[in-house]
Amino acid sequence: MTVDVAIVAYGNRDEIANAVERSRALRGVGRVVVVDHGRDGSGDVARQLGADVLENPSNPGFGAGQNAAVRLTTADYVLLLNPDAAPDADGIDAGVALLDTDAQVAAVQGQIVNLETGAPERSQGVALGPLHLLGRAFGLRALLRFSWVRSAAARTGPVADHVDRVPAAPVDVDSLAATALLVRRAAFDAVGGFDEGYFLYGEDVDLCRRLRAAGWRLMALPNRFAVHAGGGSAASSWERELHWWRGTMRYAARWWPRPAWVVAVAAAFVRWVRLGVRRPRDAGRAWRALVTAPRADRRSFWEQNDRL
Repeated sequence: MTVDVAIVAYGNRDEIANAVERSRALRGVGRVVVVDHGRDGSGDVARQLGADVLENPSNPGFGAGQNAAVRLTTADYVLLLNPDAAPDADGIDAGVALLDTDAQVAAVQGQIVNLETGAPERSQGVALGPLHLLGRAFGLRALLRFSWVRSAAARTGPVADHVDRVPAAPVDVDSLAATALLVRRAAFDAVGGFDEGYFLYGEDVDLCRRLRAAGWRLMALPNRFAVHAGGGSAASSWERELHWWRGTMRYAARWWPRPAWVVAVAAAFVRWVRLGVRRPRDAGRAWRALVTAPRADRRSFWEQNDRL
């Protein structure tokens, strides 16, 4: 079965060559499509290596770029790949084999290994919930370095995937990250692809939710899927955190019932305070991203539901 690869680049000139070369080395690979949203020449590098390149320096966002890339593909399966991720051929083969044998599976992903630490990233698990936001707002992930905290977290369903990041066998999950996500083209198209209202972060959990709501299954594999450098599309950890909260709060605004939404807003307020302390001059921008814009999203989504 042929697999096409879709990559969205933004300021990834130093990384895009590895992503394209590793993609073109996959068994059964068809087209490698790179959508370049930057101005650093990433597209030129990809083109020289044989990729099909679409340049759009207006940078409409990751989801919009992936949608544009997928429209240029023709294979039944498409690997949605970050430009700072190097796919593993054996892992992708395992994903293709699973999609071949189960027509109800819309997307599959194996473990994503962090390049710096060599440890698996959190790339699969339960649907994003209020506990995840509270933990991130208060920086509770740092507590996982204590064995007793890890043991307790592993027994707590909503956050167990922060500890058990690699399944022992293929398993159904609620959500998969779009770092290196192998999707069935028919399923992706059936739900309209990514919601282009997201800019960066949140669009993958939204896609997974809509796929499951449409009756499709998502599966995680123990096989290694990719090695991920991480953080390549953000100028700083502060900016990356701002984008993460903006996308995640849009997701919460769209899907969560009122009690969970109230918790989300409270968590966002806490994170805003911490971000504001780090960069007081940008506190206003952070407030708009974490609180003002998500509340507008909430009103828009619920008004739309009322009209349906």
